[in-house]
Amino acid sequence: MHLYKIFRASFLKILTVLLLVALLVPAPAFSLDSEDSQIFISGFNSYQKKDYPAAVESMSTLLKKYPDTPLKDMAVFWLARANYKVGNNQEAGKYMAQFLRDYPESPLKATVEDELIQLAERYEKGEAIPATPKTAAQPAPGVAVAEKAAAERAAAERAAAVKASAEKVAAEKAAADKAAIDAAAERAAAAQKAAAEKAAVEKAAAEKAAAEKAAAPRDVKEKKVSVAKHGKEKGKSSALRKKAIAGYKDVIDRYPGTPAAANASAKLLQMGIEYPTVKKGGAAAPQGEVTQVFNIEVAQYADLDVRLGAAGETQEAGKRFVIPMDIVNSGNGSDSFLLDSGFPPEYDFHFAAADTPDVAIKSTPTLEVGEKFRGVAVGTIPRGNIDGQKSSYPVKVVSAFAREASQTKEIALRTSAPLLRAVVKSDRTKLLPGEKVSYRVSLLNIGSAAARDVTLRVSYPPQYEPSGTPAGFKKENGAIVLDGMRLKSGESQDHNLTFRLKDEALADQELIVRADIANGSLGKKESFVSATSFVQRVSGVTARTGAGKLVAIPGQTVSVPLVVTNTGNVREVFAIKASVPANATYTFYDDVNRDGKRQNSEPIINHVGPLSPKEEAYVIMEMETPASALDGAVAAASVRFEPEAADRAAAVNLQLTYSRPIVELTLAARGGKLKPGEVSSLDLNCVNRGSSLAKQVILQSALPAQLELVAAEPAFSRYDNGVYLWRLDELGAGERRSIKVTYRVKPGVAVGTSVQMKNSLNYQDLLGNRY
Repeated sequence: MHLYKIFRASFLKILTVLLLVALLVPAPAFSLDSEDSQIFISGFNSYQKKDYPAAVESMSTLLKKYPDTPLKDMAVFWLARANYKVGNNQEAGKYMAQFLRDYPESPLKATVEDELIQLAERYEKGEAIPATPKTAAQPAPGVAVAEKAAAERAAAERAAAVKASAEKVAAEKAAADKAAIDAAAERAAAAQKAAAEKAAVEKAAAEKAAAEKAAAPRDVKEKKVSVAKHGKEKGKSSALRKKAIAGYKDVIDRYPGTPAAANASAKLLQMGIEYPTVKKGGAAAPQGEVTQVFNIEVAQYADLDVRLGAAGETQEAGKRFVIPMDIVNSGNGSDSFLLDSGFPPEYDFHFAAADTPDVAIKSTPTLEVGEKFRGVAVGTIPRGNIDGQKSSYPVKVVSAFAREASQTKEIALRTSAPLLRAVVKSDRTKLLPGEKVSYRVSLLNIGSAAARDVTLRVSYPPQYEPSGTPAGFKKENGAIVLDGMRLKSGESQDHNLTFRLKDEALADQELIVRADIANGSLGKKESFVSATSFVQRVSGVTARTGAGKLVAIPGQTVSVPLVVTNTGNVREVFAIKASVPANATYTFYDDVNRDGKRQNSEPIINHVGPLSPKEEAYVIMEMETPASALDGAVAAASVRFEPEAADRAAAVNLQLTYSRPIVELTLAARGGKLKPGEVSSLDLNCVNRGSSLAKQVILQSALPAQLELVAAEPAFSRYDNGVYLWRLDELGAGERRSIKVTYRVKPGVAVGTSVQMKNSLNYQDLLGNRY
C-alpha cells in the first residue's frame, strides 16, 4: 500500500488531464466537402504504416488547404510526430510547440515522446535544432519491397543472434545455479551427518556416564566389608576409572568442538584431569596432551532474483495483460517471498501462479535454496486510458525471512485504444424559416485499436425537423441515432442528414448540431459540434378584418375592427397607413379590450407594437364619410401595416358603398276643369328609390280656400289651417305608399279661377338626417 500511495499522486494528475477532454468546435463551413477528413485519414494511415514522409506530406497539405479544419489539432500533433520520426527536429519542435501552446488541455500530451517535448521547449527558447535523419526517403515500390525483405532478414538474424546469446547466458546461469544448489545440498548432507555423529557421541557419553555411576558404591553396607574384600574392590575401581578416562579422551579426540567433547572435558575436570593440556608460552602440547578447538556455525541469509517477461509493445484498453514473472531463492536457506505492487485500483492488478492466473496470491510458497517460482503479473488496462498513454508502476518482491532483502522491478505499459473523432459540417450558415439544411457527419477512428459497439447520436435543435431518416438510423426525442457500428484503426465513415427549419424559428437564434459518440466496449463518450448557423431576420405581418365590405350612409362614421399579426421572426413595430375616399377622414384606436368597439378610454395610435413573433394586436379604424356622397356610390379604402422592411407590409382592402333613402312624390289626378260643387280625387304616391330605409316620412297637402276635403285614405294625421299632414314611420328601400285625397270645388267660385293644391314631402335617414 505504501507503494500505491507513492504513485497515486502522479497518476491522479494524469487522470485529471484525461477527464478534461476538449470538445471539438469546428470552424464554419459552407459546404459538405469532407476532403479534409480524407486527407487526414490518409496521413494517419501513413504514420501507422511507418511511412513518415508520406504522413508529413499529407498533414502539411491538410493544414495548407484547410487552415480552419476542425481536425487542425490532430493534424498539428501528427505532423510534429512524423517530422520527429524522419529526423526533421526543427519542424518537429515547431509543430509540437504549437500543439502544446494552442491545445494545452489535450490529453494527447501524455503520449508524446520525451525527446519531442524537449525539442518543443528548445524551439520555444529560440535555439537552433540540428536535423538527425532517422528514416530515409521512401524508395521506389520494387526497391522498397527488396529492401524491406532484406531488412526483415537482417532483423530475423539479429533476433536469432540475440536469442542464442540469451539462451547461452541462461544456460550458463542455470549451470551456476545447479552448482550452487549441489554445493548447498552437500553442505546440508554434511551437516546432517555431523548431527548424526553428534547424537552417537552423546549416546556413547551417556552410556559411559551410566557405567561410571554403576561403578561407584551404592549402599552404606558395602563400606562394611572385610579389609580383604575392600582392597580387591579398590583395585577394580581403579581399573574402571582408567577405562572411563580413556573413553572421555577418546570422545574429545574424535569429536573435537562438539557438545559431547565439551561434556567429556567437564567430566575429566571433575576427575581432576585437564584434557587437552596447553604448555606455557602457548606452544601446542605434545601428542596425547590436551588441545583447544574454535567452533563457528553458518547462519542463514536471504537473497532472491526476480525476472520479468516482456509486457508487449502495446496493451489494448479494457483488456487483460499477463506478464511472466520468475522468482528464484538465491539465499542459503528455505524462504518464501511477499509480493506487492504500486498499481492503482483501476488496473485490477494481482499476482498469481503461472498455472492458475485467475487465483490472486500475496506471497510465494516456501522455496528451497535455488528453487524457482513461476508466476504471472495480471492486470487490466483501464478503459479510460487513451491511445498511446504511457504508464509505469513498480512491483516489489520481499523475503519473508529478512525483510531487508528485496527487489523492485518496473512494469512499463503503453495503451492501445481507439480514438474517435467526428467532424460535423453544414452546407450553409444562414437560414430562413422553411428552408432545408444538410449536414455531413464524418466519423474517424484515429487510434491504434479498433472501436467496437459504437453509437452515433446526432442531436438537433428544436427549431429543426428531420427531413427523412437515413437508412440504419432511428428517431429519438430530439435526436437521430445509429448504433452497433465498428470502426477499424484508420477507418472513416460519412453520414448525410437533412433538416428543415421550422417556420416559427426566431431571428438570430443559434443552431448547433451535436454528434455524441459512445464507445460501448470502453464506456467512453465524446461530443463534437457543428459550426453555428443562424436564423436570418424576416419581417412579416398579416392583417384581417371581418368588415371588408362596408355600407355607409353619406356622412356616417363607420368603425372597422382590424387584427394585426407579426408573422416574422423579429420583435417589431408596424406603422399604420390608410387610403380613404375623397373628403373622408379616419382615425385609428388601440382596441385594448378587443371587443371591436371603440371605448372613450382607448387611445389614438399611428403604429402597432412592438409585437413579438406570432403576437397579435387589435385596432379600430373610424372613418367619417362625406355627406355629399350619392346613394349607391362605391368607394375603395385600404389600410397598410408596414414593418421596417416595407416590402413585407400587409394591407386590408375595404369596399365602401354609400347607401341613403331617396323618397319621391308623384301625383295622379284627373285634372282639367271642374264646376263648382263637382267632386274629384288625387293620388299622392310616395316611393323610396334609395337603397336605405327612410324614416319619419311626412307628406303634407295644402288645399286652397276654393277646395274642400271630402275624404282621405288613409286618414290624415293632422290638419292645421287648410294643411293636411300624413306621417309614415318607415318607408323601406323600393317601397311605395299611396294616399287618395277626394275633394270638391266649393260653390260660388267664379269661372276661370286658377286653383293650386301644393303637396310636399320630407324624410329622415337612419342617422337622423332629414331630407
